[in-house]
Amino acid sequence: MIASAEDESYLVERTKGVLRLSFNRPQFGNAIPKTAVPGLTQLFHAAQQDSSVRCILVRGEGKIFSAGGDVAGFAQSIEQDVTERQADFARRLPLARGLVEAIAGFDRPIVAAVRGAAAGAGLFYPLVADYAIGDESATFVFAHQKVGLSPDGGVTAVLPQVVGVRMARTLLLTAAKVDAQEAFRLGILHRIVAPDALEEEAMKIALRLACAPQHAITRAKKLVNDASGQSLAEILDAETDGIVACVGDPDFEEGVRAFLEKRNAIFPSTR
Repeated sequence: MIASAEDESYLVERTKGVLRLSFNRPQFGNAIPKTAVPGLTQLFHAAQQDSSVRCILVRGEGKIFSAGGDVAGFAQSIEQDVTERQADFARRLPLARGLVEAIAGFDRPIVAAVRGAAAGAGLFYPLVADYAIGDESATFVFAHQKVGLSPDGGVTAVLPQVVGVRMARTLLLTAAKVDAQEAFRLGILHRIVAPDALEEEAMKIALRLACAPQHAITRAKKLVNDASGQSLAEILDAETDGIVACVGDPDFEEGVRAFLEKRNAIFPSTR
């Protein structure tokens, strides 16, 4: 089901094909409690099955995007003996894995609007997003090692895709804190806007993507995601299959007519 959390740890709104997901624990840095993980996982699965959701916009209430996992909750862990502690984390992490896989499996655009810090598992959202926009306060904190942990939450899967393998190692091994300008230079952020413009500009981007021809845009995302593991011949075959499928879609007819008539297309898949 696509709905806000019962405890309001995250909020959900829909606007013209855009599902806006807001982390809603500003008093705790929008850290994501373990109790919220199953609901978030179900939300992304439900969004994948709902064709009326054509883009997901992820943001945080208040001054911080997301501090990731609830580190304050780790205080209970250090009271456990080592065997009990490791067993507890071994039980927890598959739930987090399910959420990461659900987010990565969403085949339509994801936009991240970053104000303040994104840290720990909270880094995954802007890194996996198809478009990440932030203001000057946006900060990306690769600080797992500061509490004696290796990275998690899918960060080591997506960070090298964004910044390259060598830079990913550097950021993680040095527990780097990257400001907005450096994030833009590295490609973590696509755009930096004024603080009072962030919400409006992020929604504009999300609405633009939600109005795009859906079959073409989902195929484009899949082609790019699959390309790194394929040969050139396989990529060209996949591109051919995509074009053949798209020319049989009503969106193609509308797009061509709109181009010839010099007007904006209104694609049937977005109605």
